[in-house]
Amino acid sequence: MENRRSFLTRAMAGVAAAEVSKAPAASDQFVVGFIGTGIRANSALIPQFKFNPSFRIAALCDVYKTNLDEAAGRVGGAVDTYGDYRRVLDRKDIDVVVIAAPDHWHCPMVMAACEAGKDIYLEKPVSNDIDMCLKAVAAARRYKRVVQVGLMQRSSLPFTEAYKVVQSGILGKVRHVVVINPGGAVRPARPGAPAAAGRQARTEPSDPPPGLDWEMFQGPAPRRPYSYSRQHDWRMYWDYGCGPLSDWGVHLLDIAHWYMGVTEPARTADAVSGWFNRPQDERFPDTTEVSWLYKDFVANYSSRSDLLGTYLWGDQGVLFVNRYGYTVRPVPTGQDWTRTSSAKPPFEEKKVALHDEPGNYQASFESDCGRHIMNFLECIKSRERPVCDIEIGAVSTMPTLMGGLSIRNGGKTVAWNGHGAELRA
Repeated sequence: MENRRSFLTRAMAGVAAAEVSKAPAASDQFVVGFIGTGIRANSALIPQFKFNPSFRIAALCDVYKTNLDEAAGRVGGAVDTYGDYRRVLDRKDIDVVVIAAPDHWHCPMVMAACEAGKDIYLEKPVSNDIDMCLKAVAAARRYKRVVQVGLMQRSSLPFTEAYKVVQSGILGKVRHVVVINPGGAVRPARPGAPAAAGRQARTEPSDPPPGLDWEMFQGPAPRRPYSYSRQHDWRMYWDYGCGPLSDWGVHLLDIAHWYMGVTEPARTADAVSGWFNRPQDERFPDTTEVSWLYKDFVANYSSRSDLLGTYLWGDQGVLFVNRYGYTVRPVPTGQDWTRTSSAKPPFEEKKVALHDEPGNYQASFESDCGRHIMNFLECIKSRERPVCDIEIGAVSTMPTLMGGLSIRNGGKTVAWNGHGAELRA
């Protein structure tokens, strides 16, 4: 017998297929320009926007010709390519820009795109700088632009169902949040990386490869000599990112914000970190713990080797959720029912493996990414704020950056003062 979920899945697939077969006329499509065509754009965003008949990709921009050529091949047909994002923003026919450049470029590009009258799909995190997050939100409001941040779990059916579990009150009062993002282990060299001296060779200065505009890559960041690692592992450098803390960490913390109704950054952030798998250098440490204080709960980030996901610990139960589903189980309260046979738990443990939607790298209306883009499309038309409006994305990004500031300042407390972050003595 077909259950309700499988029936809905088949029904939605049929609707999606019908929508594709009735592609709108060119005059009814939103014209898209991509700024940044690296791994995320090439593997997920270009296929998704190309798949959606309401969009037409007309322009691509990247500072690295290899990325640009790959993206042009994926789009196919007539598409213009540029090495300077400002040329994309100059085009009056472009309605939407997708920004998937390195993090340090996000907010300058967002602010320029808002001023140019474009709506924006922005890859997460919002920035690697707290002040720039605030300026980008202000620009979106000033120019009345729709800006969707790519925290697409907010468009996920499994995460939405887990949200409803939390809102039901079954966990009791939630006072602890833990997000686990395993990392720091020694990884094998990526294909094409310098092999002569192993890892050390990847971080040593060298000439940029042909087709890379290293000056434009650095943009608003401090000027540094080129190295393979700075180009391909840019997120690990403070000049361009905030390591895994603002990469996967922002996804995990954003779920906690959503479930707990958070509308402002954490009050404080404190970090402890170390270099145990490689020598200490200018990159993000390999081992990290961050603690945040919020108005109604405390939260912790850990790079420990464990299952990636978000935990919410309540007085009655604990929920764990990630992209494969969720688990909710009771916790001992008062009488220890785990040891007393006469006592019963307040509810039975429940495990739900829900994520049978298409993967986010598969072009589909039913994937989390596909749903997120559809929400963006609806808001372009209605001029309402999307499910992950830039302000929501900024509020989830800034605590991770506060944690980064604490790491860079020897574990000092970083406090939110209502309009920015400051170090406490």
